[in-house]
Amino acid sequence: MKTGIKIPVYMLAAMAICIALLTLSACIPRTAIQSQSQSSAEYFADRAPFAILYQDYVNTMQDNYSDTVLCDIAYCIDPSHPFTSAIRAKYAQGEYEDAYEGYLAAVNGREDPNREYGRYWHGSLVLIRPLLAVMPIGTIRILCGVIIMILQGITVTILVRKKKTAFAVCWLLGLLLVHPWMLFTSLEYGTAFLAASAASLAILLKKDHSDAGTMPFFMVIGVITCFVDFLTTETLTFTLPMLLLLADRIVTGREAGRTAGTTGTAKAVCLSVIKNGLCWLGGYLAMFALKLGLLAVVAGMDVVQSSMSEGLLRLGGSVRTANISIAPIADFGMQISGAIWHNLACLYPTHAGTMQAAAAWIPTLAILAVGFAVVYLLHGKIDGKLFLPMGMVALLPYLRFLVLSNHSYEHFFITYRAQMVPIVVFLFFVFENGIRQITKARKGAK
Repeated sequence: MKTGIKIPVYMLAAMAICIALLTLSACIPRTAIQSQSQSSAEYFADRAPFAILYQDYVNTMQDNYSDTVLCDIAYCIDPSHPFTSAIRAKYAQGEYEDAYEGYLAAVNGREDPNREYGRYWHGSLVLIRPLLAVMPIGTIRILCGVIIMILQGITVTILVRKKKTAFAVCWLLGLLLVHPWMLFTSLEYGTAFLAASAASLAILLKKDHSDAGTMPFFMVIGVITCFVDFLTTETLTFTLPMLLLLADRIVTGREAGRTAGTTGTAKAVCLSVIKNGLCWLGGYLAMFALKLGLLAVVAGMDVVQSSMSEGLLRLGGSVRTANISIAPIADFGMQISGAIWHNLACLYPTHAGTMQAAAAWIPTLAILAVGFAVVYLLHGKIDGKLFLPMGMVALLPYLRFLVLSNHSYEHFFITYRAQMVPIVVFLFFVFENGIRQITKARKGAK
């Protein structure tokens, strides 16, 4: 099958399978998840919506609010109308209630679903509803974290077996620096990371690494990403497997005296990144369009327009300088810079109540300066075929922060983990062009 035909066929097939699985999960009787939903509602009732787990460090914030709403939607789905109920994504929460109060009232039969979250219905319900039949949300969170760590461990092991030990170490350090232990504490953090980890392992196991083979792959991954997550660390499902693809194509090819899967020029590799990226974005946007289309059919255009206005707020809607209603609105420059440095701050031991731009920029710029100084002093010839495309991929999270400045400014404690990719690229760049030169010199001296 030609690539031009394969891409839309794979995309449509992925979309159909996603919707079929969502509808199938919605058929699970409410009675089957009653007991574990009750336990889950009581679990959330004992926790703050955004709980700080360790010494007021902002990067230890546990998002209980989002998971509460997700579990509320899972419970409120009507199995007698599985398709329409799943698309409308109704849940229970009174005007003056916290999310856990609405969920607790719903599972105790005191409150009917009275809100809709149609713009953001979660494909992760495909996993959550069946699991709620056998375990509560606390266990589901841990299970998600365990699976992510297993997938990441297998990925690192394969990299080492492929004799890409340096890249494997950089990958592992990048993972550790975005605090993977927090992936055990919230599904809001874990869903995109789970999809990205599975996609990373899949690309390593995939035999055809040519664009003809990878473009349909990334199209499908884009569809799945929008289906299960939407806005958290969604870029990871493209950037992590793309890094692995570049490492496999170029590092392996370089060791063999050629650049596998490309024409051998930096321009060709960069174009490959763009083509695969556009396929991922196409799949993502197509799934989002399907979400809105199905919502329009099920709930009407008024609901879609309301959902779109709320969703568009995340692009460039105004933000306040503090998380209180009386705080002044940030100007454009403050919002754009804050969308970046708020995420950078989470990489460091930053206290939630004392976040300052300088505390994020100064250590970041110092680390970059030291790294580039090492490369400048020690490097031989820098491989543009490898690091130009890797640099492109590394900048994508920051482009996302800027485009979705409202979301990145306010939900930085969720989105910052997308920076695993620039961390991996920076560490690998410094090693390949700096530290490795020292080891080469020592070997040469012997």
